[in-house]
Amino acid sequence: MASVTTKDAAQGLAGKFQLTFRMRRKVSLIVTAIALAVVYCIAQIQAGRLAHASFFTGFTVLASILLLVLLGVRRRLPILPLGTVATWTQIHLYMGLFAFGVYAMHVPMLVAGGIFESGLSIVFLLVTCSGFYGIYASRTLPKRLTAVDGQHRFDHVGWHRAQIAKSARQLLDNVHEHSGMRVLGSFYTHYLNPFFESRPSLAYVMMPTGLRRRRLLGGLKELDRYLEDESRGTAGRLAALVRRRDDLDYQYALQLRLRLWVVVHSVFSIALVAAALVHAVIAWRHAG
Repeated sequence: MASVTTKDAAQGLAGKFQLTFRMRRKVSLIVTAIALAVVYCIAQIQAGRLAHASFFTGFTVLASILLLVLLGVRRRLPILPLGTVATWTQIHLYMGLFAFGVYAMHVPMLVAGGIFESGLSIVFLLVTCSGFYGIYASRTLPKRLTAVDGQHRFDHVGWHRAQIAKSARQLLDNVHEHSGMRVLGSFYTHYLNPFFESRPSLAYVMMPTGLRRRRLLGGLKELDRYLEDESRGTAGRLAALVRRRDDLDYQYALQLRLRLWVVVHSVFSIALVAAALVHAVIAWRHAG
């Protein structure tokens, strides 16, 4: 009875947490929508008074971009006692939505006219798209990483890869020579050794699949009728190494994707800030 009560209490707390998260998301979206509505109304009032509404929206976008950069820096400094990383990540997300909404007001079309302005628009859209991808990646890739057996640091992947290849070579070196082992050795030379000794292909890194794993495991299974008990046991251990290596490559591909996203998003963000500042100075001088 006590265990049932404890279980019900845990479920109640979980439901309360989920409700709180949903409410927080709704409130954040409402606040973002209200802020965009205020900016839109001010821009319309300025346009009705024949003022430079584009100045207001443009400098609002610039201020949002600078604030987003500062928020991004804060998210990468978790030691500062200024709230949790998750909170700052949410602020970064909704500030990005706000910046994109104001950008849509500032630019008549999705990509502005002119060489410099169109380039600036493209960089802004690239940063926006990479930001939305970052939201997707940060919420899905960690779950996929933890679903695989064994967690490996990115900088240790090469060492683990070499250890798996070494274990595969030792399996064949430590068994007796007979007809079954010759068949298994031929399969190792033509298929397993290239798999163990080489890095995963670019295609696999971009879109990791289980095709290699299924193909190699299927090949080992087809050899079963040609093998004796000893070589059959060796084939089973090689199959286990194939699974380990494929899991390692899968983790490597996902971790590399996260690292590349951070680099790409950061580089484009720096380029966006520099180009936006130049654009603001040029616009200010022309207006003056």
